[in-house]
Amino acid sequence: MRERLLDWLRCPQCGASLLLRSATLLECSRCARPFEIRDGVPWFAAEETPTAAVFGYTWGRHAGAVAPPAARLFWHLASMQKAAGAPPFDGVILDAGCGDGTDLSILAYEPHCQVVGVELSGGGVQTSLARTRGMARAYVIQGDLLHLPLASGIFDGAYSYGVVHHTPDPARAVREIARTLKPHAPLLFYLYEDFSDRPWYWRAALAAVNAGRLVTTRLPPRVLMGLCRALSPILFVLFTLPARRFRWAARFPHRHNTGPWDLSGDLYDRFAPPIEYRYSKASAEALAAGAGLEVVRCAQDRGWVVWAKKTG
Repeated sequence: MRERLLDWLRCPQCGASLLLRSATLLECSRCARPFEIRDGVPWFAAEETPTAAVFGYTWGRHAGAVAPPAARLFWHLASMQKAAGAPPFDGVILDAGCGDGTDLSILAYEPHCQVVGVELSGGGVQTSLARTRGMARAYVIQGDLLHLPLASGIFDGAYSYGVVHHTPDPARAVREIARTLKPHAPLLFYLYEDFSDRPWYWRAALAAVNAGRLVTTRLPPRVLMGLCRALSPILFVLFTLPARRFRWAARFPHRHNTGPWDLSGDLYDRFAPPIEYRYSKASAEALAAGAGLEVVRCAQDRGWVVWAKKTG
């Protein structure tokens, strides 16, 4: 583990600083709680949640095949910045729920940024580490967003794409991220929408999907992924193609995909996690405000992109 991390890490139980006892062990300076270091990554959460496990299944499958990206093209982070009109990040940045490390690795190419990715799932940690190996400005930590193993007021910015609405307590997750920010530092995060501002038939469609989730969230990940692959070309024809051609289909879901098989990952994301919260624009803004953040803009982009700043 690189010792630079010690400046940022704190015990998730008592908040005290950590001591590097060996290449494989950290210890809390106050409560003496030990934390393992695996392949240079400090591990703070003893168990994955069921939601982390289903996402870790998909992310972990690619751990042996990924490498640092060849191009400096942003992915989810860029879409959030564009939708909200937010400026680029600068300084030490938190990727709260870094998943497979795609955004983490791309942002770490920027010479003015250092990026700390926190991920709960073992599969996500493994792939994020493989994707950022050898990148001096990227750091990977295993931990829980509800108990971030990080000091308060250390980050110049943070982002979280599609993570907090899958946690057991989204309000606490946003408060924890906000705690780690410096005064006036920006936070960008993405939330699923609840369709409350859409016609009744959209809300009926969402209710039908949620009814289906009662079954799909109980399926083994491998089985569910196979079903999503089979369903992907059907939805490509029903949603993606009309959205490209007709103005009345501009708000269709899945309109952004490029090919008939690209939807399998999105479908898995919708049908696999056992916890899923959805928000109206007002409740998305309230989530940020409840964490002591000032909302700069809340934009619609296949969900809600919230751009907020820490007050004080």
